[in-house]
Amino acid sequence: MSSESRRNFLATSGKLIAGTIAFGAMGAYAAEEHMQEGSGEGLVVASAEENRCATCQFWGGMRKVSDDKKHVTAQSMGWCNNPDSPNHGKLTAADHEMMKPDIWRKWAAL
Repeated sequence: MSSESRRNFLATSGKLIAGTIAFGAMGAYAAEEHMQEGSGEGLVVASAEENRCATCQFWGGMRKVSDDKKHVTAQSMGWCNNPDSPNHGKLTAADHEMMKPDIWRKWAAL
């Protein structure tokens, strides 16, 4: 291998590694945005919010209602089980907002 091709290889590899580290840092920052201090693991959504997947009767993710019923803590993504939703059969985040009107139904536990 010539010294010129080694230099090109090292330069290209360095850029790839730097890009990978930057991309990983952005992903970690985005994941941290969904966490709230003191809430433990999971995404906290106010139970009064309408048109959010975590507060919908049809959402099939792992979630828990707080003792005062003011918040829902979702532990994962969930399946949309609403046959009228454009997201039916798809995974959605707990804080996903439904754009189609009149399909959201309040979760009975709330």
